[in-house]
Amino acid sequence: MSNPKNLKPRALDESFCSILVGFNFLFFTALLAFMLVLPLKAVLSGSDASHGTDGSHEAVADVSLEAAAEVPAAVAVAAVVVDPITHAAGKSAYMICSTCHGAEGEGNAALNAPALAGQNDWYLKRQLIKYKEGVRGSHPDDTYGMQMRAMAMTLADETKIDEVVAYIAQLPVTAPLATFDGNVAKGAASYALCAACHGPDGEGNELMNAPALQNLQDWYIVRQLQNYKSGVRGTHPKDIEGMQMRPMSMILADEQAMKDIAAFIGSKVAAK
Repeated sequence: MSNPKNLKPRALDESFCSILVGFNFLFFTALLAFMLVLPLKAVLSGSDASHGTDGSHEAVADVSLEAAAEVPAAVAVAAVVVDPITHAAGKSAYMICSTCHGAEGEGNAALNAPALAGQNDWYLKRQLIKYKEGVRGSHPDDTYGMQMRAMAMTLADETKIDEVVAYIAQLPVTAPLATFDGNVAKGAASYALCAACHGPDGEGNELMNAPALQNLQDWYIVRQLQNYKSGVRGTHPKDIEGMQMRPMSMILADEQAMKDIAAFIGSKVAAK
């Protein structure tokens, strides 16, 4: 026989289950109705839109096509835009350089400062590092190199060097004026050996560690050839590239031969 005391709890359990089943039934019925109403509403709204605005699809298509057409142009612009923060930082750091090299990197013979505009960025960075490390500008006879080394020391780290170099890279290039009387024909013959590294037009070659010469003033080219030949430059044990250049300068008989080469390089610039 069943115990009468257990009948009341069982009745309560059955009532609770009935309520739970009823609630679930109502909930899922409402959810199903809601899911059926949404598509119907979308269809009705789409129908109204199509009747109310003629050519709406064409308008959307036109906008999409115009946007797609503008993407390549936007990408092209983005490719040449310079980071304004980096540009500003480079310009600020270059201010001290401009006192000698000029506001546009054109150089200044009176201050013994060569042109920087148009020079390879990798070469500028390498030389600034060499000045900072004492690889260049530490020879007792390198008066102008010592001046430059002090300026390079104002660049705190490689990031600052990169910023300055990036700023110089966007400066306009101007053809230097001749200051020496050099023989272009003789210079062309002597330059044949230089072309193996610096290129036939003095455009430079990073693979050969040879900088561009085209936009350098003739007086600076002659001075550096003299420095290489005398050992003021290219004798530091860490100046590997300078050591490569020094033997080349030794084959030049005298200063006039150096002036001839500088004249030939200057003629290549004038022909551009």
